[in-house]
Amino acid sequence: MGAPNNMKKKRIKPNTTSKKIWEAVEGIPQNTIFMMEIPAEAFFSVYPKQGAGNFEKEYFTYFDGEFSQMIYVQKEFNTQCRYLADKAIKKPEWALGIMKKVEEANQEFFRIMNRVKRMNLSKMSNLQIAELMAEIRKVHMQSHGYATSVSWHVDAGEQLLTKAILKIVQKQLNKAKIQESASRIFSILTSPVKRSLLDQEETSFLKIALMISKKRKLREVFVQSSLKSLINNLSGIDPQIQRSINQHYYKFSPITYQYKGPAYPLGDYLVRWQAFLRERKDPQAMLNQKKNDRNDLFKEQKRLTSEMGFSKHEKNILKMARQMVYIKSFRKDALYNAMYYYENIFKEVGKRFGLSVSQVQALKSREIITVLRGGKVDPHILNERLKKAVDYWQRKGKTGFANKVMTGEQAVQFMQSINLKKPNYAKKQLSGTCAYPGKVKGIVKIVNIPEDIKKMKQGDIMVAHNTNPNLVPAMKKASALIGGAGGLTCHTAIVAREMKIPCVVGVADCDKLLKDGDKISVDAERGIIKKL
Repeated sequence: MGAPNNMKKKRIKPNTTSKKIWEAVEGIPQNTIFMMEIPAEAFFSVYPKQGAGNFEKEYFTYFDGEFSQMIYVQKEFNTQCRYLADKAIKKPEWALGIMKKVEEANQEFFRIMNRVKRMNLSKMSNLQIAELMAEIRKVHMQSHGYATSVSWHVDAGEQLLTKAILKIVQKQLNKAKIQESASRIFSILTSPVKRSLLDQEETSFLKIALMISKKRKLREVFVQSSLKSLINNLSGIDPQIQRSINQHYYKFSPITYQYKGPAYPLGDYLVRWQAFLRERKDPQAMLNQKKNDRNDLFKEQKRLTSEMGFSKHEKNILKMARQMVYIKSFRKDALYNAMYYYENIFKEVGKRFGLSVSQVQALKSREIITVLRGGKVDPHILNERLKKAVDYWQRKGKTGFANKVMTGEQAVQFMQSINLKKPNYAKKQLSGTCAYPGKVKGIVKIVNIPEDIKKMKQGDIMVAHNTNPNLVPAMKKASALIGGAGGLTCHTAIVAREMKIPCVVGVADCDKLLKDGDKISVDAERGIIKKL
């Protein structure tokens, strides 16, 4: 199988000395080697150009089937996170400048993938598809690779940025003698002004529910019909509603694809409208409430900013935090949308080279381009990657890198040779960072993948290593959320704020330390979880 030019003839000898401690800082279910290439490469090639530091000398993603872990040298990772958090607090304008470019790049990412949606790839030559992939790859790197320093890495690990901003908020509360919860004020002041796609989807959903509810006969059809009957007869029931539903589905379904798919089918959206109408909820009242909540948020932000006496620098820090939350959500939505339409290319490449979509997803974009330009591909190697793989990266010079994918016995031996930090599963009390305040008692349900959603009942406490848009239906049922990933920019924290669900994030290994059926109490204000 052809290798990218910058990886050729470079011998990689991983440093696996026993003194070096490695740490799995993120676990990602349903992931692919294709998806992890861009962020991994960016750690080494992009960060130094951004002034984001180059403290990490080694990194690898470990794939065990579809489950992956992002694994760093613990000391290097902590140093990198500390550097980024310190720089963002001292120079918020630096982070804001990067995020402005990233926002523009993600808008372009949406545009270029919508072009792919309309392309007839079967009529393109291998070289034309290679050029298309190279064009997309450039935008993909600008949107996702350039974003990770200020939308993930800056607050990963110990959530140093979140803690620093919380400290600023608490200091100003004390100074202004305001008797308010620092966590609640922090949540208000760092909530973004711009609307997320999740918020847009909910608004669109309610507007369509309102249109249906105003037509008595149509409402009865939705309430009384089976899902199969509704799907088969929708076009004949009401063409206007069908158009609105299709527009909603085509716009928002791709962001539920995540990294590997599939995206939610049309039936899942119809079931939501059916359930909503059967429960006799008032869509107009809910739309009004959403609008009022948004207006109240802006008023509260303005009032608190004025009353708490923040300096110009501190106001810039809060502005940066709001933009970080927005950019994390926006670039993830752009990425999920892109992965959905990348599949069109994967299918076409697979057809030409006798590969399945999963096998193509086991290639990196550089490798796909090389194959399309005349290189060779070995399906056996791809099958080995799909079973177990170590995608190892090593820094070479200031912005260079070397990369090697180990599979089979070589991957097993590598994992056995490193000193990987082991979590303590005997804890009775867990702690993390408050993402949205509140106190709740309930039953734990571990939900990491869409197949887990069926376990959730209304009022359960949802526990996940991290969340994404295809887990939102479960999150809506939760009385509280607990996330392993942490900081103000993690998806769990973002959704918790929008839905006003008590939430604690940055609880390391929460999905291992807790199990389905555990009875727990969550004091989100203090960031404490106790087994009862």
